[in-house]
Amino acid sequence: MFTRRTAKKFSKIYKEAKKPENRFHFDLEKDCLVLFSDHHKGDGSAADDFKKNALLYESALSFYKENGFKLIVLGDNEELWECSYDQILAIHRQIIEKEIEIALVSPNQKKIRIWGNHDKEVSLWRFRRFLKALGEKILNKVDHRKGLCLGEDIFLIHGHQGRFFEDKAWRVSRWAVQFVWKTMQKIFKIGIDGPAENYEIRDDLEFQYYEWAKKNKVMLVCGHTHRAIFASLTHFDRLQIEIRHLEKLLKETPTEGREKLEKEINRKKAEREKILRKRSGIMPKSFAKHPGWPIPCYFNAGCCGYTNGITCLEIERQTIRLIKWQRDSGERIVLAEENIQLLLKYIKESRSVDESLEPKLKDY
Repeated sequence: MFTRRTAKKFSKIYKEAKKPENRFHFDLEKDCLVLFSDHHKGDGSAADDFKKNALLYESALSFYKENGFKLIVLGDNEELWECSYDQILAIHRQIIEKEIEIALVSPNQKKIRIWGNHDKEVSLWRFRRFLKALGEKILNKVDHRKGLCLGEDIFLIHGHQGRFFEDKAWRVSRWAVQFVWKTMQKIFKIGIDGPAENYEIRDDLEFQYYEWAKKNKVMLVCGHTHRAIFASLTHFDRLQIEIRHLEKLLKETPTEGREKLEKEINRKKAEREKILRKRSGIMPKSFAKHPGWPIPCYFNAGCCGYTNGITCLEIERQTIRLIKWQRDSGERIVLAEENIQLLLKYIKESRSVDESLEPKLKDY
């Protein structure tokens, strides 16, 4: 049932978003875009999951502004299930103003934002009435959307659509978060890095995303699940590929050059085991139904609430990249990158990931 509901909602939003008057005419040769999701900006309290990365995120925005990027936010920008908008503005106004300054501009000269389940209120008339009563004009020139098409082949959406308690009954979910979960966070100092995730539900939900994108032959870019995905490959998948390649390389390497490779293999295996421990030993579900790799049609920007940093997607002159901004060092790390036209070709031809699209190994 959930699969049908999600697919139906995605298709309805996609149909509206790809109309010529609604879609953004994206120039792969010139346009530079950065996509962030799931900031969950709060009120600065112990329950504010964004607070720890606020300075890092502001630094990242400065980098993108200086390098000519336009910003697209993929939903759950503000945490309106836990806080009122004036509380959030009191803490994060400077960052919100910076976001709006460099946001993508629609044909009607408004700044585009996509809303999610935790900031759905921004799309409601009573929210606009609330801002008017405050005398607040910060969102006057913002165009809030359910979804956005870059050209015809790249579809952006938050990803909660179709799930009952996040889409239809979101007011009930908001009440539970505001009066139960937030109070627990403050009293017991838990969940400061984000609520515990149900990995099985997340895997199933993302499989629905993948199946919809594969069927419709589009590049689907989501947020919502807080897990960064590149070309339908999870971090676990990429580790598996890298370990396999390194072990093959190890067999071909003379004895005197093996030590460095062995250390790197052991490091990646330890990282793989860490993922499995966090998932209570449950193996991540592959998007491919049969042995082999999936079609590279599903991407996810991750979130801005990780303990060790934030992730985003960059689209810059025909290249799409998955980026990690490291919290301790402020370093921008390229986790994956590929030619976007090649990816779209694979998607249109329903071709699965092969050696030309597998993670590129560094020199060891």
